[in-house]
Amino acid sequence: MRLPSSGSSPAFHFLMLMKIHGGSTRNDHKSLCCNCRFATIVRGQTLDEEVVHCQSVTTRGMRVTFKVTACTSHSDINQPTYMQLLDDAWILKPASKKRPAGFVKHSELKAEEMEVIMKELREAGHE
Repeated sequence: MRLPSSGSSPAFHFLMLMKIHGGSTRNDHKSLCCNCRFATIVRGQTLDEEVVHCQSVTTRGMRVTFKVTACTSHSDINQPTYMQLLDDAWILKPASKKRPAGFVKHSELKAEEMEVIMKELREAGHE
């Protein structure tokens, strides 16, 4: 966008608009630890009495003394884990001599059958 200069000369000033993504952190959101399955939060009677202990960082855990706005180990407690999804999953089994193709619950599979399925999933993910 060009703006005329305030003087009588024909010079122009240029106005540049910039937007910075991921700049300053917002202070109006809760800490990610509030809904993380790895966090243990102990609160006292006043707002400044709070201890957050994170189990995802090390095996012994770590005390977090600040409000967390981004974390690569965050695991939302409101979302199921991979194992919970697997427990609820219906798995398509191919037809065999004894029975036709169809869906079976994860819990109905033998350990050996589950190992084969997991191996196939891992191999398919690396293609």
